[in-house]
This record gives sequence, structure tokens and C-alpha cells, in this order.
Amino acid sequence: MEKNNHNVITVLAVLILVGIAGAYTYLGSDSVDTDVSSSEAIAIVESNPIAINYSGEYFHVEEWRVANTELVDSVPNGTVEENSVWRVRIMERSCACSGIKDLYVIEGFVSSSTGELLSIETKSVLESEYDKKTCSSTSCH
Repeated sequence: MEKNNHNVITVLAVLILVGIAGAYTYLGSDSVDTDVSSSEAIAIVESNPIAINYSGEYFHVEEWRVANTELVDSVPNGTVEENSVWRVRIMERSCACSGIKDLYVIEGFVSSSTGELLSIETKSVLESEYDKKTCSSTSCH
């Protein structure tokens, strides 16, 4: 009888470990502990003078705007960080018309450990250069 209890405990331990590994894989980088949260990274990018000037000129309708973050290992200029960095994209459609239109984009990279803004760029691109999930709730491609 004791042998059966030992087997049950072993099986439960293995299932718990598999569950933890599966949850980590499923949740991905969003579950990684960082000193700077994704919402803090967005706020850091939004408070930069370049972003303030660009959004003042090109962002006009909040409902057409979307912000997303992603943990990455490096900044486009090739700088590799010891820890991951937040890639922050703040985008707004140029109009609510149907079809593929311009997106105004602010893209910044923020250290996930220090909150330092490592780089920032503004640009106008077609929506087709981004996934559908990055677009706002208005009609999109």
C-alpha cells in the first residue's frame, strides 16, 4: 500500500512540474518578472519630447489608437542588453475609412530593468506592415 502512495505522489509531482512548464510556455514573455512593467514602459515612451511632439501633430482620435509592448533581446541598432527590453509601439490610424491606410507610429525601446529609454523612432507606414491585432477597433485590413 505504501508503494502505491509513493507512486501517486511521484505522478502528482510530475504533473505539477509539467503544468508549470506548460503555463510558462503558454504565457510567454508576459509572465517574466521585470523591474519595469509594460505599462510603465509605455508611459516612459509617451513622456519623451519626440513622442509628445509627434503625437501632438499626428494623433487626433484616441479610438483609432493602440499601444502594444513586447519583450525583446536587443534594440534594432544592434545593442544587446543583459536583460530584455520593452519594444513599445504606439500607433494611430490616419482615418476610419475601410481599406489599408497609413498608421502613424511611435516605436521606443525601454530597458526592462532600469526604465532607460534606449531609442525612439517615429514613422508613417501602411497598416499592412503590421499584424491585424495591432490595429485599432475601427475597420482594418
